[in-house]
Amino acid sequence: MDRDGFYLVDKDTDWTSFDVCARMRKLLNTKKVGHTGTLDPFATGLLLIATGKCTRLIPFFEKEQKTYVTTIELGKDSPTLDTESDIEDVEVKKEPTLKEIEQKMCSNFQGEIQQMPPQFSAIKIAGKKSCDIARKGEKVDLKLRDTEIVSSKVLSYNFPEIEIEMTVRAGFYVRAFARDLGTALGTKAICIQLRRTHIGDLSIENAEKIDHLTAAIDPKFILTQIDHREIPTGRVQDFIAGRSFDFPGVDKEKILVLVGGKSMGIGEMQHGKLQPRVVL
Repeated sequence: MDRDGFYLVDKDTDWTSFDVCARMRKLLNTKKVGHTGTLDPFATGLLLIATGKCTRLIPFFEKEQKTYVTTIELGKDSPTLDTESDIEDVEVKKEPTLKEIEQKMCSNFQGEIQQMPPQFSAIKIAGKKSCDIARKGEKVDLKLRDTEIVSSKVLSYNFPEIEIEMTVRAGFYVRAFARDLGTALGTKAICIQLRRTHIGDLSIENAEKIDHLTAAIDPKFILTQIDHREIPTGRVQDFIAGRSFDFPGVDKEKILVLVGGKSMGIGEMQHGKLQPRVVL
């Protein structure tokens, strides 16, 4: 396997995102491994891993929308809002209909919203992770965060379980959504299953299990959200050295630079010149 590139990993349950990166470091014998967005240990699905020089491209994925399929159980509560802590039964005074669930989702959980993150999350408070503070039994003073639900739909409903597919923006917590949907329906709810199926245009269908990975993927097949442009071979040394040069394009536009079809890095247009920003 190549040390520089991207890997689409289908993460199994009970693996942390850190576990996957640690395994990749061992497989590739390199310290430069990172991911573009964590998955909870109980969750499965698509984890985009960058290795070697391609770890420099991770910031370009921070705002990518993600799609999840989740199963939410009504009438349950837990400190972590999932199955990873003690689960408490909660009364459901009235079994909601499918129509009532869909109406609540349409009225309360569409478009730009504010969401209270879970107490057990990786958000840092005064330099400490919220989850570490919560494990000590201390209450964490979290604030509402702006996020967005791009789309959502109920895939199936068999009380007390609701299976939902949703596409969301950065900063969204599915566990917090489960809590808030339960509250909107007059009860409590937790997330009992969670699977990430897409990151932007990347699909779980093209992912591989951690111990069955093949070749690394060139960034040109991963960075689909920005334009790809070939530069003349005579400008390769300028790009590698970080020197700007004349190049047609729109000011402030970011470009994935290719030479002979191979990714060289990221450039940004500035006043008719291409300025190298990331060199691979």
